[in-house]
This record gives sequence, C-alpha cells and structure tokens, in this order.
Amino acid sequence: MIQIHHAREGERGAAEALWADTFGDGLELQREFYRLCATQGPLVLAEDGELRSMLALPELALVLVDGTRLRAGYIYALATRWDCRGQGWASMLIETAAGLARGRGLDCLLTVPAKPGLFRFFARNGFQPGCYLREMVAEPAPAPVEELCPEGYAVLREGLLAGRTHTAYTAEQLAFQRALCPESGSGLYRLELAHGPGCAAVENWAGAPVVKELLCAPGDEEQGAAACAALCGGPVKVRVPAGKEDGTPFGAIRWMEGIPASIRAGAGEGWLGLAFD
Repeated sequence: MIQIHHAREGERGAAEALWADTFGDGLELQREFYRLCATQGPLVLAEDGELRSMLALPELALVLVDGTRLRAGYIYALATRWDCRGQGWASMLIETAAGLARGRGLDCLLTVPAKPGLFRFFARNGFQPGCYLREMVAEPAPAPVEELCPEGYAVLREGLLAGRTHTAYTAEQLAFQRALCPESGSGLYRLELAHGPGCAAVENWAGAPVVKELLCAPGDEEQGAAACAALCGGPVKVRVPAGKEDGTPFGAIRWMEGIPASIRAGAGEGWLGLAFD
C-alpha cells in the first residue's frame, strides 16, 4: 500500500537518512532547515511502511514586475532511495505536493533541478524552465563591505530587485542561507560599488567558494564580484541575474492556474536567487 503524508515521528529518522545519503548534509543542517524554513517537516512516500521518496515544500513569495506578491511552493531536497528509482515515486510525490499547494492557495511550484538533465524530468511533471542566471569567475579586488543581518539584507535585496520578477525570502529563510557555510568570509553582505550599493550571499567553501547571488546596479557586476572574491581570499564563482537570451536556466516553474499576464507579456519568471543548494 502506498501512503503519502508529512513524516510522522517514527519516519523522521528514515527521511533524515535519505536526505543525508542523497545530498551529504548532516542532521544539524537538516533540522535547522525544518526549524527555519519548513516547520511542517518533509513530505514522504512510503510503500508498505517503508520510506521510498521524500521532499520538502517551504513557501516562498514570488514578486511580479508590478509588485504583486504571489505564493510559491519550493520543491526542495527531492530524493528517492537508490534501490527504488525508476518506479515513478518522485513523480507521484510531486503530484501530491501540487495538490497540497493548490489546496493551500499557492500560485505555483518552483524547483531547482540538481543537474541540467533533470529539466526533462521536471518537464514531464508539468514544469517549464525559468529563473535564468549567468555565472562569472572573479579575482579579488577589495571594496567597502558590511555584513548584514537577514532583515537588513532582505530590505536591500528588495530594493535592488524592484521592477524584476523575483523570489523573496523571509528573515528565517535568509538566516538559514547565512548559516549554510560556516567558513570565514561567508555571510550576507552590503557592497559599496561605483553606481550604488549591492548585496551578495557568499559561501566561502574551501576550494570552491561561490556567491549564490550578486545584485547590483548595471555595470557594477565585475566590481561586486571582485569584492566578493576578496572576502573569500581568492577566485570565486558568482551568480548574477540574466534573461532567457543571455542566461542559463537555473529554476523550473509549474503554474497552478495559468501564467500571470506580466510573464506572458515577456517579463519572464525572473530571478530565483537563493536555492539553498
């Protein structure tokens, strides 16, 4: 018998083990994610009492170009046991998540495929590419920076993204992003750049530092990326917003009840930014 529900007390351990086996994250990070971002816990699929697949479904805001705020469910940590793949469990779980989202009055589902080939899997489950980005590699060049609290980062971020469709995050979700990497130089920052302030979410992983988002005035991307590289003490990979024409698809979106007019008119799904990946 197949059952799909939010994990019960006796199932949390199996869900945590599946997450760890699939993504390599420890229990402390998982539990902090659920505490700050998805207090309802994971959605799990079990067959005859044995966990087969899971996902988390935190809620994000999707802000349109005119400032309208929509509600989005973010499919995160979708995982199926290695010995159970190819049997349709993940698709079944996604359909259940879509039903939950519709019942909660959400407007769409968002997700970030773990690798490009998975866009085809999500297309079969009603998603289309969206949320484009461009990546650049920068060498260090210091600029004035200030570390921000989650609330301060949210205010600056919203100002920089005004007029662009984008996801918005709660203070709790930004606190989780800030804590993802414990290494020195990581955090949420305000950058003082040539044409005004910018903001950046930096993860200074040893050997593979990355800026999950750099937002700034046009023309300041190179200076901002170099300031982030200085925080990391060496070259860094930086994600910046892009359009369909000049970017790479990063996220995928499934609308519950039709595409908003502003997106049909060519504004696109915009900037997803922080994927907690």
